[in-house]
Amino acid sequence: MPRMRIDRDTCARLGGHGLPDANERVLFAGVALALLLLFFGTSQARAELTTNGEVAGLRAQFVNVNGVRTRYYEMGEGEPMVLVHGGGWSGHSSANIWSKNIPLFAKRFHVFAPDKLGSGLTGNPLDDNDLNIQGEVDHIYDFIRVMKLGMVHLVGESRGGGCVFFLALQHPEVVGDLVIVDSDTAAPESPGTPEQALSNCPKEPDWEAWKCQLRSSSYLPDQAFDDEYFMAGKYMSLLPKSQETAAKLKAGAGGELATTKGFNQWKAEWHERIRKEGVLQMPVLLYWGSNDPAAPIANGRALHDLIANENPHVRMIVADKAGHFPFRERSANPSDQPK
Repeated sequence: MPRMRIDRDTCARLGGHGLPDANERVLFAGVALALLLLFFGTSQARAELTTNGEVAGLRAQFVNVNGVRTRYYEMGEGEPMVLVHGGGWSGHSSANIWSKNIPLFAKRFHVFAPDKLGSGLTGNPLDDNDLNIQGEVDHIYDFIRVMKLGMVHLVGESRGGGCVFFLALQHPEVVGDLVIVDSDTAAPESPGTPEQALSNCPKEPDWEAWKCQLRSSSYLPDQAFDDEYFMAGKYMSLLPKSQETAAKLKAGAGGELATTKGFNQWKAEWHERIRKEGVLQMPVLLYWGSNDPAAPIANGRALHDLIANENPHVRMIVADKAGHFPFRERSANPSDQPK
């Protein structure tokens, strides 16, 4: 896949001077993607309230991915871009998180935004043992293969950022460049942070708890989420499929890897491979909200340093006065600079 070159104007916009030196002329498609997030993050596409899980006038499609009915949004032409949403295994966590960005990304890319395994309107795994992060990685990888996308621009936010991070580690042949947005799932372990940030939200994992968590994680919640978004999430969370997902998780689906302890151990092993083997070598862009209470900026910087130790093609952009969803909360600001 051809890379997108950083020219003088782009370099100056990012706070640099002139063109990068020879070592910096690896072509960072990821930086261009982050700029799109900055400039297009507050698109205010509106539609009538619906009860089919769709938002902002987007129209969903479905594809069979290894026996799992998978919902996705598709728009645009050009190089393929895959957007992976965050959130846990639930009906309300879905590709709807990208609703403000998809139409504008589509002006430049062929955009695909699937619901992850067991999330949104995508079905549950055929094997309950796949209801974990590895199952998510395999599902998105298989989606890329089933859709015959080849090498893609891969973007993920929050837990979806962890999904794309581990996918890039396991299947670098399909990842042209990688953008990770506010993802503690990918970052070095920081015990207790999300729990502290969301301590005032209901403890039961239901729709009201999800709504509270989204608003509490945002710096500008009213700008980030509207009634249409929450209505679609509530509709999907009350479907029988979503109730089945919740029951499976309570019964221990996903095995050890679905537990905090098991996941953190697994993540630490991948981090060690990055340190010792330098296994993540494509261009990587980290895009982080400066006021994210759920995935603090310090964790983003720790992830940057981990990757940058063996990969010179990593950059980080911090969005000032933004929380966990900078791509939904705000637009570009001159103070947003690479860190």
